[in-house]
Amino acid sequence: MRMLRESILAVALTLGVTAAHAADAEIVVGAVYPLSGGVSYDGQTELNGAKVALEEINAAGGVLGKKIKLVAEDGACNPGHSVTSAEKLITNDHVVAILGALCSSATGAVSESVKKYKLPLISGVSTAERLTETGNPWFFRATTTTSLNGASLGKALMEISKAKRIAFIVTSDDWGRSAVKAYGDALKALGAQIVAEEYFDRNDTDFTEHLTKIRAAKPDAIFSVGGFQNAGNVTTQARQLGLTVPILGEGAFCSATWAKLVGSFTDNVTGIIEWVPEIDTAMNKKFMDEYQKAFKEAPTKFSAAGYNTMHILAAAIKRAGSTDPEKLREALAQTDYESLMGRYRFDAKGQAYGFNVYLVAWKDGHSLVKQKVEIAKQ
Repeated sequence: MRMLRESILAVALTLGVTAAHAADAEIVVGAVYPLSGGVSYDGQTELNGAKVALEEINAAGGVLGKKIKLVAEDGACNPGHSVTSAEKLITNDHVVAILGALCSSATGAVSESVKKYKLPLISGVSTAERLTETGNPWFFRATTTTSLNGASLGKALMEISKAKRIAFIVTSDDWGRSAVKAYGDALKALGAQIVAEEYFDRNDTDFTEHLTKIRAAKPDAIFSVGGFQNAGNVTTQARQLGLTVPILGEGAFCSATWAKLVGSFTDNVTGIIEWVPEIDTAMNKKFMDEYQKAFKEAPTKFSAAGYNTMHILAAAIKRAGSTDPEKLREALAQTDYESLMGRYRFDAKGQAYGFNVYLVAWKDGHSLVKQKVEIAKQ
């Protein structure tokens, strides 16, 4: 009996050592994306983009002599749910950093968690201004903000739409309200009048009531923000209600997925997009080819965001020479990464600059770039 107990103990110790060695042999990165709910497709495609980057990184030998393992949790674009998922990744999976959480409200909640645990968080999608205004040294935003877009693109949007009376129909969250503030201020400064503001839940599918109110306000352009389903429904239902005025949209407007959803209603719509397939670089062509091979569909702008943030993080780990949180945070602050959309660097607040955003239309089955704008350091 004693020999049996000793044998069992020896096996247990061996397994424990083996597990410990396996854990030491990889670097664990966490991700919180909406994998359920109304924007689950957006979240899944962002996760897929991160996976493509992960394959490239690991195929090249990983970083610091170790492979990277990605553990993803569903945040459902819900702040509370996203925090629970982030804290699971931190306390149970012992991740060195987190990517996510797509929706600005969820990302804001997770940023408070990483501040508490002193762990880096990188967002490639969330655009609400306040995220980089709270003084959180652990948060990095590798995308534009709605405020930066409003200030940079207001004049171009006015020129494209020729509009003087603008109606907003936006998500009832940080993103939507930031859009009304940022674009509204920019457009009013150029002489436009805001004639309506309508807010919807991301999970809504029927916008008839909102659009009927907008129609009564007699706008000569509509501005909206939303993911694929929201953007598709707003566009289709606006046209079905006889609203033929220009639609200007931040989010998924004028993307390939949006075009499939709206069918024949692609005309007279301008999208503000962080990535387009037409970017003519070797890196972008490789990314598109690898993504299509892996997932049997074209990537989205969310896929590009996932791809970029994973590469930015891996480069920072390599530069830090460690996964020590403070060293990793310092290395992220020194980012100078040539991405799919241009060059990414971070300012003192963790806000990226130097990359491009695109004003696009949809024509003859693909996006047509009307204008490319570099996001300058503010």
